[in-house]
Amino acid sequence: MVAAAKPKPARSKAKKERAKKPAAPKAARPLVDALAEAAWLEADLALAEALADFDELEGARDDADKAHAMVLLAQSLARAGRKRGLARLGILGATEPYDPSRHEYIAPGKPKTVRIKARGVARGGEILVKPRAGPSRRKKAL
Repeated sequence: MVAAAKPKPARSKAKKERAKKPAAPKAARPLVDALAEAAWLEADLALAEALADFDELEGARDDADKAHAMVLLAQSLARAGRKRGLARLGILGATEPYDPSRHEYIAPGKPKTVRIKARGVARGGEILVKPRAGPSRRKKAL
């Protein structure tokens, strides 16, 4: 006599979800954590250098020292941003089509084109700070 096949018990929804997403190997987790920690340490060091350069700028006595300190500060801030994956958006003085999701317009109204007054900042595809934009041309004097 042949035994009838038993039906398989239904898997719970939670088990199905776990089966779809394989877990990262436990051995790789310490490596991932160590790499993340190293990246944060590099970014912290770059930011600390920028703060020290800012103090040098504040203490500059003449225009030549201020100009030199400003260059150092700009380089330090750019390095700190790169370490955290930040990128600048827009070119100062450039004229672009206005996009409210991409620009912060600093004048009343809704223009067709704008001039970039201050650059924005993004990480990956996410805009963290929109470029500040103003009118693309000056109004004619009456």
